[in-house]
Amino acid sequence: MTRPKQPFLGSGLALRFAIAAFLLAFGLTAGTQAQTARDEIPLEHCDRLPVIKVEVADRDMRFLVDTGATTILNLKSFAGGHSKQIQISSWSGAADTSAREVSLPALKLGSHVLHDLKLPAIDLSPIGKACGGAIDGLLGVDLLDTLGVTIDLKRRVALLSEQPTDATLLYREMNSQMGHCTTDFEQGKSDQLERCFDPEIVIYCPGGEFKGRAEVMKHMQEHYFKFIPKLHYVMKMHDLQSFGDALWYSYDYQMDLGEKRTFGRGMAMCRKTNGRWMILNMHNSLREPNQEAILR
Repeated sequence: MTRPKQPFLGSGLALRFAIAAFLLAFGLTAGTQAQTARDEIPLEHCDRLPVIKVEVADRDMRFLVDTGATTILNLKSFAGGHSKQIQISSWSGAADTSAREVSLPALKLGSHVLHDLKLPAIDLSPIGKACGGAIDGLLGVDLLDTLGVTIDLKRRVALLSEQPTDATLLYREMNSQMGHCTTDFEQGKSDQLERCFDPEIVIYCPGGEFKGRAEVMKHMQEHYFKFIPKLHYVMKMHDLQSFGDALWYSYDYQMDLGEKRTFGRGMAMCRKTNGRWMILNMHNSLREPNQEAILR
C-alpha cells in the first residue's frame, strides 16, 4: 500500500463540528495571532518631517516618510551602482532624471524584510540641510504599500500590517520534523513515537478519551502495536489552517490492523513549542469504507 510521508494523526471526525469551540478550548484563536504579529515603529522627526529608521546592510538609516513620492536613496549614503535614466514619481507627477541605480540585498523595517531591491539614488543632502538632520533616503508610497505600512501621525508611529502565515509552509516545516512519526507508529517504536506527542496531548476516539503521553502510549500498545508487522496507516489531508504557532487540519484515513482494514475521518491540532512540532489533539471516528477517496 502506497503511503504519503505524513505525520501520524490518528483517526477521523465524522463531522467538521464547532471548530471555533475546539480552538478556544486550547486558547488558540486567530485573534491571538493578530495581537502578536503587528509591529509599531516610532517615528522620529527632522524639523516637522516624519522620519523612520530602516535597516540596510546591518546599518540603521534614517528615511524620510513621503507618501507622495516613490522610494529614493541618498547618493551620499550609498556607494556603488551605475548611472541611468530613471523615472521618479512625486506628488507633482512623473519625471525622467539621471540617477544612479543601487542594488540592495535586503531592506528591513521592523520584522518585515524586502529582498533584492533596485532603487534610484540622487543627492538628497539639500533636504537634510533644510530640516537640520541626516537623511539617507525617502521611503515612498511604493515600499510603504508593499510593506503594508500605515502612518499614524497623531501617535507618531508607523503600523505594519501583520504578516500572513502561510499554512502550507508551516505544514512542510512540521512534516520535515515529524515525517518519521508514521513509521514509528507502524513499527511500534515507542520511544520515538512518544516524542511526537505534546505532553498535554488529548485523543478522542471510539475506544475512549486519553489524556497525556502515558495514557496515549498505553492505548497504542494495547490496541495497535499487537498487529505489527501488519499495521499500516495512510491519510489524505483536506482542510489546513494556521493559528499562530499551531496548525489545524482535517483528513480521511485508512488503517490496516492485521487482516482488518478500517476507515475514518479526523481533525488534528499540532503546535510548535520551543522550536519543536508535536501533536496536541486528535479527534477520531469511524466511517463507511470508501477506498477510492483515500488513495486518490
